Amino acid sequence: MKKQECFLFGTIFKLHGYKGDVNIYNDNDIPLVFSEIDFFYVEENNELIPYFADSVRPKKKKILLVKFEDVDSEEVALRILKRQVYLPNKFLPKIEDIIPDKIMVGFDVMDKTLGKVGIVDFVNDKTAQKLIIVKEGEKEFFIPFHDNFVLNIDLEKKILNVDVPEELMNIN
Repeated sequence: MKKQECFLFGTIFKLHGYKGDVNIYNDNDIPLVFSEIDFFYVEENNELIPYFADSVRPKKKKILLVKFEDVDSEEVALRILKRQVYLPNKFLPKIEDIIPDKIMVGFDVMDKTLGKVGIVDFVNDKTAQKLIIVKEGEKEFFIPFHDNFVLNIDLEKKILNVDVPEELMNIN
């Protein structure tokens, strides 16, 4: 499976017990139907290796407790500790079912007239108007998360299409 056909779900950050169970931190807080997930891809040497799940259950808000089929000891689980975990794009919920700012970090920002203007660095939802923080090299600017500026979000290509006046990008 190619990384382009998957999305980063999270990271195996901790072992649970001594029988090989692991905790996966859901980096982007993406809501999923866990009963539909039979396997995860674990990144090993820049390749995605499928690990079939015996059980998957939420433990806390952003943490899953997972028991993989062939991971039956602490020793085996330690080999996949701190590895990134991916899922096929088919598990991504529809855009209207998720909070877009949770998954947009790292997306290319393509302006309607200027082309690529940077990469989404952060989305600040703690302000009165939600702001998309875009970085291009050392330059940083904000785009209001509003229909007037955000045209669409392409999850497959990881692109945020915007129409922003150049003056707004040059405000510091």
